[in-house]
This record gives sequence, C-alpha cells and structure tokens, in this order.
Amino acid sequence: MVLSGCGGGAGAASNDSATSGEVNLIAYSGVWQDQYTAAVIEPFKAKYPDIKINYASKRSSAEMLSALQGQKTNPATDVAIMDNSVSTTGNKQGLFEKVDAAGVPNLANVPEKFRDKDGYGPVAMLDAVGLVYDTATFPQAPESWDVLWDPAYAGKINVNAPPSLLGLSLTAITAKMAGEDYTKGIDAAVTRLKEMAPGVQTFAPNPDEYQNVITGQTVLGLGQNARGQFYSDQSNKKMGVTFPKEGTVYQINTINVVKDAPHSAAAKTFVDYALSAEAQTAFAKALFYAPSVSNAELPADVKARVVPTDGSLNIVPLDVEFLSSARDKWTDIWKRQIITK
Repeated sequence: MVLSGCGGGAGAASNDSATSGEVNLIAYSGVWQDQYTAAVIEPFKAKYPDIKINYASKRSSAEMLSALQGQKTNPATDVAIMDNSVSTTGNKQGLFEKVDAAGVPNLANVPEKFRDKDGYGPVAMLDAVGLVYDTATFPQAPESWDVLWDPAYAGKINVNAPPSLLGLSLTAITAKMAGEDYTKGIDAAVTRLKEMAPGVQTFAPNPDEYQNVITGQTVLGLGQNARGQFYSDQSNKKMGVTFPKEGTVYQINTINVVKDAPHSAAAKTFVDYALSAEAQTAFAKALFYAPSVSNAELPADVKARVVPTDGSLNIVPLDVEFLSSARDKWTDIWKRQIITK
C-alpha cells in the first residue's frame, strides 16, 4: 500500500477507470489515518487490487481546504474526507462535484438527513464534542460544562481555541448556557469564556488534548468522543469522555469527490466502498465513529460508545452555513478578547 502524498494530476483523467488506476485521498493524520487505513483502505485494496491509494494526511480540515484551494485550476486530489463545516465552504467555492446513486450506489443507504441538500458529498461518519477528564480526579464523570469554570481545577484545563471545531463548539455551547442565540451574537458567551480563560493552562494542547490528560498535565479538556473512547482504552481508562447535560455539538465528516478529479471513476468506487455497511461498521469498531448509513449493524458494545444519532443526545445545532462565514470572526474574537496567555 502506498501512503504517500497525493500524486497524479489532471492529465491522468484520460486513463480513468472505475476498477484500476489510483485514488489520491486527502484526510486526517495521526490515529485517524492509522485506524481508517486498517479498517477501510486495506479491505478496499483487497477488493480492488488494481487501485492504488495515495494518502495525503493533514492535521485539520482547514489545512485540507487550503491544499485543495491551491489545486483548484489543476486538481491533484480525487477524494477529501473533512468536517462538514469546512466542506460546505468547499462546495460554495466550486471545489467538489455533486454525486448521486448512479455513480455511488451506496448513497441510497444514506438517510436524507445525512445528505447534502444540493447533492454534494454526503456524511461519511459522525462524532460529537465531549468533555475529557482524568478518571482519578473524577471517579464519576462531570455532569456539566460548568466544571471548566470551577476554580478547583484552575491551571489544569486545556481548551482548543478556534479555528479548531472544539473551540467553535464550546462557543456555541456557552452561548446556549447563557441563553443566547449564537447566530445573532456571542457577547454573553464571550463574557463567560473570558471568566474561564485564566484557569486554562493551554489553548493549544501539545501533543494533543487527550495525551495532556493521560499524562496528568491537565485533568479536564475538550475532545471528541471517538478519539476519547479510543484513548481511554489505550490508557487503561486513565482518561474518560462524557457528554455534559447542557448538550454537545456533532462533529460530522463528509466524503467528497473533487471537481475535475484526475481519477474520477476510481474515486467514486472508493466513495461507494466507504459508504458500504462493511466499511462503516469496521471503522466504528476501530475508532468509535457512528456510521452514516442505515444498513450498518454495530455490536452492542460498540453501539454504546459511538455518538447516538437517534435523537436521544442533547445536541446544540451548529449551523454550518453560518459557521462557514463566522469562523474567522469568532477566531479573531478569541485571539483578541479571550486568550490571555
């Protein structure tokens, strides 16, 4: 298997085939790449041995978007898996093409609520923002986001500031807690977040928000449920992850075919496999992401640990259309008014 940077180029389209050639994929790095490779890419290669996967890894969806913007006039990437708040921007900028069940048959198994209203890339998997915590400090999971403001834990908290989706999500959650509609203003949320800021040890956890808690550098932080579940197992339950009562925000990844992709037919073959019940179930087992297809059946122990998508979880809706325009503004507000060190 090839796990290198994206190769190819627009000129490769003349050799486009649905069952041979290559697919240049851009997606997340780190443990996400490791688990997706094992759970999805390797089985795909076994099924389609004549298609080579070139994996270009990025730390964030924003980095992926920047790379795709730079390739717009001569695309070198075929498929992008990224957060829907960022892929929405890509759709608006003409970076992705629309897909349908004729080209991607398994799209038929994606419920309407997980499809793009304009026909662009559908949801590939779902997660949600959680509160990660040190289980020695908290034998019982904290019930409220208010714990981030508790002076007892000042200096032992990590918060990922915007443009991270974690920081953007905390902004929306804090606005809700303050009785504010974040689409109309976040003054009350900013006031609350400024009160929290002096107790935050770092707004850019290093190496990441999970290891900081596992190593004891911090005892509380923002994180995503999927990775939180994975690292909880890896650390022998040293760290836990929970959804506080005030609600949480979905973290949704879409899978997208790049417009004028050099290997469009093979790209759609890969997207179709990624939306198969087989691939969706395998990745849920590997990294605890909830499937986006209706025909995936998870073992009970896995289902209990992925984010619920049946309406049972208190969700703070994050308007991706709004966020795509407000992301830079919120990031600037955090930099100027909230981050104090």
